[in-house]
Amino acid sequence: MKKTAAFFAVLLVSSTAYAVVPTPTLPAAPPMPAPQISGVKAAVLIDVNTDQVLLDQNGQASYDPSGLVKLMTAYLLYQAEAQKMLQPDQHVSVSVDAWHAPGSRMFIQPGLPVTVDQLTHGLLIDGGNDAAIAIAQSVAGSVGGFVDLMNREAASMGLTQTHFVNPDGMPTPGQRSTALDIARLARALVVKFPQIEKVAGQASYRYNHITQYNYNPLAGQNGITGLGVGLASANNWDLAVSASQDGRGLVAVILGASSRAVAGTDAAAMLHYGFHGWQQQQIYPAGAMVAQIKRIDWSPETLSVITPKAINVVIPRPSQGKVESRFVAASNLQAPIKANSSVGTLDLLWQGKVLKTEPVLAKNAVAKAGWFSRLWHRAQGAL
Repeated sequence: MKKTAAFFAVLLVSSTAYAVVPTPTLPAAPPMPAPQISGVKAAVLIDVNTDQVLLDQNGQASYDPSGLVKLMTAYLLYQAEAQKMLQPDQHVSVSVDAWHAPGSRMFIQPGLPVTVDQLTHGLLIDGGNDAAIAIAQSVAGSVGGFVDLMNREAASMGLTQTHFVNPDGMPTPGQRSTALDIARLARALVVKFPQIEKVAGQASYRYNHITQYNYNPLAGQNGITGLGVGLASANNWDLAVSASQDGRGLVAVILGASSRAVAGTDAAAMLHYGFHGWQQQQIYPAGAMVAQIKRIDWSPETLSVITPKAINVVIPRPSQGKVESRFVAASNLQAPIKANSSVGTLDLLWQGKVLKTEPVLAKNAVAKAGWFSRLWHRAQGAL
């Protein structure tokens, strides 16, 4: 009897030892709060892949962009190379004006050999004003002609609050931009000319036996790919930083920081927020049907609306809720409509907020329906 009791006691202990304790249900963690960037005039953070603005602090206020002007100088230089107007290994004649350019320099001079590639490094790493003048003269023949190109390109990009006066960013009346415009320019630069990231993120560069160090306080750090630094006035620093991580890219722009170190600290906080506080999500693949429009005066009466490319968005971590879409037809949409023509836009919304807007296209062509087709469509609709 005692053995039997002991046996059941072992069974009881064994069964209770392996009992499963249910895990309590916890509320979802709140999204990471955006950093509060204090002591600067403006700050903007943009996701490169989706063109979404993740942080905007006074981003549309107009200020002197100082050395960040060189981002447009670099854009036009890469554009000239793409159009075969210049070659990276091509030697450039240095003018006296470029030689005597005030401010930061890479120390080019007349008669001293320098290539387009060396000027690119001097422009993006050292922020050389002499390099900017030499590039402007090589691309457009004159500084004035180059500035015209800068403003024309800014207008085509939709940088409506930006006006350039020179290619180097030296303080000049009338030169102005916004943190949002500079961020849009920086994004366009890394998207269209990704080769810039192999240059602008380097910590130093040596030319003419002189080692020049990158003024970007984050240069050389893991994931940092550029882009530019400016000093508008004493204790008035501007900074544009690009970075990549796990297939995503970000651009952070700071205007009017009290020091270079402060600009770097704030930009690093913005990048951390962008990479760790947001996640990318594909909403539609390329060619996905997002809407259909039916009209009895069309032939065929149904128009299918599709995405021209894959549509991605970034949403706060952790994901709470789902992304919704809203098709907005173009005003006065009338037949005939060609296949692959623009027929409206698609708003992507998260918790009622529009994350981004993408154009959408007609999958099929439609023509005006004749009287018999319209009569048939009415009859079909009545059934």
